[in-house]
Amino acid sequence: MTQPIQLASERLWRAIPEAQRKMILQSVWCSQCRGSTTIIDYAVIADDVGILLDGKCQTCGAQVRRVVD
Repeated sequence: MTQPIQLASERLWRAIPEAQRKMILQSVWCSQCRGSTTIIDYAVIADDVGILLDGKCQTCGAQVRRVVD
């Protein structure tokens, strides 16, 4: 059952223009670095408020998340 949800959230993510997706990926808050970073190795997850990106900070490797509403 998780497969269709992941596919649906991936479709929503891909519907966002590429330039906008790139900006979103490059502006994720990292509590470890205490600043904005780029998210890497991320998964796209369906959430009640929109799309959730769950991945790692490019700088320190800490877990970071970003809600895309």
